[in-house]
Amino acid sequence: MNTSEKAYIGCPVQYARLFIAGKWQMGILWNLQNQPLRFSEIKNLLPGISDKTLMQELDFFVHEKVVERKTYRFPSPRVEYKLSGKGRSLIPVISTIVEWGYCYLQDQKADKKMSLTPSSVIESIENRMAEIE
Repeated sequence: MNTSEKAYIGCPVQYARLFIAGKWQMGILWNLQNQPLRFSEIKNLLPGISDKTLMQELDFFVHEKVVERKTYRFPSPRVEYKLSGKGRSLIPVISTIVEWGYCYLQDQKADKKMSLTPSSVIESIENRMAEIE
């Protein structure tokens, strides 16, 4: 264990960052919030993610008990991923980050990366913001 890793032992901020700081982590969790999904379904919802990266992230989440992996053998073999209770507890945190980003994104010039946010996410945020006002 190096010196920088020792500094983070017991730090709740660094622990939380393990689950939301990666490029794809919030997107994976966000897409699993409403229903279990198969690997290919998650991949289709995250344009640009490689199979290797998605598998690594899912394996990490399963190992950390944030996501549950269930294998079905019948009627046809398949694997589904769904949020565990621990994973569901991250959704309000992610929602707050998404809402904050949406509010302040309005001041920025939109580019291609910004347009990758699903319209359902934007609609949900706009509805919540209207309730607050």
